[in-house]
Amino acid sequence: MKIVRPSTVLTTLREAMSPNSVAPLPHTRRTTWVLSLTALLVAVAGWFDLYQHYDVFGPGATVAAIARAVPVLLCLYRPLSAWWLALAASIATAAPTHPVSDSEPWPWAVTSVLSLVVVLTVIALRAPRRVLVALWLILLAAGTALVLLRGPVRLGELLPMTVLSALAPLTAEAIGSRSAAQRRLVVVEEIGQAEHARRTLLEERTRIARELHDVVAHHMSVITVQADSAPYRIADLPPAAVDEFDSIAAEARRSLTEMRRLLHVLRQDADAGAEHSPQPGLAELPVLIETAHRAGLDAHLSVADTVPTPDRVPVGVQLSAYRLIQESLSNVVRHAAGATVRVTVAGDGSALRITVVNSAPEAPEAPESPRAAGTAEAPGAAGAAGAPRRPVETHDRTADSGPSGTGTGTGTGTGQGLIGMRERVAMLAGELHTEALPDGGFRVAAMLPLPPADATPAPTTPGAA
Repeated sequence: MKIVRPSTVLTTLREAMSPNSVAPLPHTRRTTWVLSLTALLVAVAGWFDLYQHYDVFGPGATVAAIARAVPVLLCLYRPLSAWWLALAASIATAAPTHPVSDSEPWPWAVTSVLSLVVVLTVIALRAPRRVLVALWLILLAAGTALVLLRGPVRLGELLPMTVLSALAPLTAEAIGSRSAAQRRLVVVEEIGQAEHARRTLLEERTRIARELHDVVAHHMSVITVQADSAPYRIADLPPAAVDEFDSIAAEARRSLTEMRRLLHVLRQDADAGAEHSPQPGLAELPVLIETAHRAGLDAHLSVADTVPTPDRVPVGVQLSAYRLIQESLSNVVRHAAGATVRVTVAGDGSALRITVVNSAPEAPEAPESPRAAGTAEAPGAAGAAGAPRRPVETHDRTADSGPSGTGTGTGTGTGQGLIGMRERVAMLAGELHTEALPDGGFRVAAMLPLPPADATPAPTTPGAA
């Protein structure tokens, strides 16, 4: 049995007596109208009730009716003050009145019950349960005292007020608790969605960093080999140059060791089978399109003659271009089944331009919630029959084993959809544009800047260290 401490009782009484311990209800139009009409009902019905059943008429009935109606309006602003005023008005009404027959309720008239229960119900929506219990006990004690002082003792007359004053506030308190729980649930869901979006972004950045660290580690390996072999490849090197090459090789080896350690950390949650697979580039695009064909996608690749050769395009730019096209094809498979896709690669010495355009899908897509579709929504392709456009965004899924150990882009996807696209393009200081087309298709266009021709690194093969 739980023991109620005196300090708890005193704290509850202080809360019940303080006029500011219970916050008022929001002043909505609905709340104001309901309480205003209730107050009017208490005033009008209270006057007739006192006149007909308690032989109170004239100014006395008017004052008593208004005194019990005012607390109903006051509870919009000061609920606890309204309660004490309603209780005082009901006691002041009961003390001098006499029912005309034994069938009339006393000490609490019907309109007194209405006034007290309405105010107590409003308090129940904002106050803790212990305050409600305290107010209910005070009301029960006041009614019992009136019955005992007036006599004869008929405690059964307190039953209607006792039941109503308990059920109505408890019901309101339960409804208020349910509404508060729903509001908390909405907040938790919003926080969860924000955390999911943040986690998705971090996962995609980690995946991009892992791929780029592969590229950087490969370049570090090339630097080490070139520095080590320079004294044997170049005749008559002065001793200072040999020492300089030895120092470069040593620093490159140390940097490569640290890079491999970092790669080990980044790969801990990655697919072990693809850990040492080479990174794809522009040369693998025809294989990617052919793989998409085998998956049933009507995809076409067009590469402009002005596109620089792969040895003139940095490996990081090639990798980002490949991933943009791969993810775009995956999005078409997932969200525009049966559509025709045209991939265009254009550009010159200053920038590489990627365009992926798909037509409208053959059939409307099945309904899918935004959370199932992904975290960042974008307008997708609409069905031929007028189906709503779907998000292009997708969850992170493990890629199928494709050429060179890379994902196939045939519906499983390798990244986070538009999140990954934006991250890759932003990393290269490029531009990305996505838009739904009037015919129900979708267009993805990216511009990836290229370094000047004299700053292009020596030809290397993309790969992992």
